[in-house]
Amino acid sequence: MATAIRTGSILDTPIPSATTGTTPPQLEAWWPAEYLEGFLSHGDPLADTIMRLLYAEGRADAERSGNPADRPRRLLQFLSLLINQMSIPDPELEHPFGAIDSNYTFSNEVRDAMREFLREGQKLPDWTDFDLIAKAQTLFTDNPIVAYVLLACLSLPVLYTCGRGGVQVLMITDQLVDKVRRRVIETGMLIVQSMQKDAFVKMPEPPTLTHPVPIGIVGILRVRLLHAATRTAIYEFWQDGLKDQAEGRPVRAYQKKNAPELWREEWGVPIHQQFMTGTLMTFSYISIFGLEKLGVLTNDEEKKAYMHFWNVFGHVLGLDESILYQLDFPRTKRPIYENGKPVHAATGKEMYEVGRALYTQMVTLNRSNDEEAVLAGRTLTQAICDYLTFVMRDRLTLGKYLPVAQIPHLFMCMLLSNDDVELLGVKTSLFERAVLIPITLALFWLRGLVVKAAGKPASAIANLLVRLMQEDIEKVYQDLSKKTGIRYPGIPEEFQKAWGLVKS
Repeated sequence: MATAIRTGSILDTPIPSATTGTTPPQLEAWWPAEYLEGFLSHGDPLADTIMRLLYAEGRADAERSGNPADRPRRLLQFLSLLINQMSIPDPELEHPFGAIDSNYTFSNEVRDAMREFLREGQKLPDWTDFDLIAKAQTLFTDNPIVAYVLLACLSLPVLYTCGRGGVQVLMITDQLVDKVRRRVIETGMLIVQSMQKDAFVKMPEPPTLTHPVPIGIVGILRVRLLHAATRTAIYEFWQDGLKDQAEGRPVRAYQKKNAPELWREEWGVPIHQQFMTGTLMTFSYISIFGLEKLGVLTNDEEKKAYMHFWNVFGHVLGLDESILYQLDFPRTKRPIYENGKPVHAATGKEMYEVGRALYTQMVTLNRSNDEEAVLAGRTLTQAICDYLTFVMRDRLTLGKYLPVAQIPHLFMCMLLSNDDVELLGVKTSLFERAVLIPITLALFWLRGLVVKAAGKPASAIANLLVRLMQEDIEKVYQDLSKKTGIRYPGIPEEFQKAWGLVKS
């Protein structure tokens, strides 16, 4: 049983986050708490249908065998194969996961559900503006620091402050503790793949599915399946545990927790729509915030383009349309068309502000408020710091002799609020807070000014960090290839040239 945080803690007066800026956003005007709380019970019906069918097959197996352990087995097999294959199973093949497991197959019902998921899931919204998407991709290409540094030191840590079922999912699945290295790399690669030119319309060569899916969409759909499988496995396992407990039968344990204790009703369903929208804001609004914090000033059109890109991404990810309408059309809260084409009349500032309000409301509603949740967030944050320290020690020439362990902490302290830093247990010295961090921020701002004048060569610092990550990405895929035969897709050539990873 979790205990209350002691008196005097930062949690006595929760503060949303430093990433809300200097003036409080209009939370209730844009995103009433009652409205967002309604999404706690909403998952992803299109993907969840597949997982419920798989879990139902497991329940039938358990009835026949008399072994309750068989209930989640079918779904957990799917989840394990989905993680290892790193691509979408092909419902047109007798063995959808190919060579990784030539024995695993789908029932006709699951095949039909998977076909519908691939057919409907890859559709872009009618309000997609490809000109804005291209501008967002250009902003990303010009600022490689978004790909991994802001992801690891800002976007992920702010989510670790959310202890109302958010960090618990990650701890239950061990996805960002024992396997932090791979999860950071996979998330970064998802962003990179979707930011390629024409990513939402260009087909892979050679195709990976009988009915191919565009290169920037296939990874998003895989994440939808991962979310749905995780959501269903946790929720149904918990429900089964409650039923077994009520009927006096022995309950099963998972990750050293008895099934009835795995989840709480007040958390809604795992990875619910409210949490997913907040996560989307960490890729859109938070990325712009982080860039500007580090001296990369974006103009109004760039803000508009970047927010729009991630709203389209959110549609493919399965987010509720009514939320996306408000994000992309903040003036009307519904799409506007002229001669059949969408009209995006809102300014970048308006879209940025409504995203800021959504993010702030989400973290306000979900902020950790007990010791168990705080400890989970701190454990996840430390796992990120340990991983980044490993990369720098292993990849930098003098990494073993330099105090690189504090670099992730310094970046987090530069980007996060004091309240988030304290909540997540990020440690820095008085000298670092009073001297080193202000000087480093000043240098980044100087870099930002130089970029305006000198262009891309001034991005050397960010390029170096990406180069170190690229080396580690290759090592991770080498290890995976030995186990599963997975081929490393590589950082797309357009980014390698732009980021100085190869000679043009």
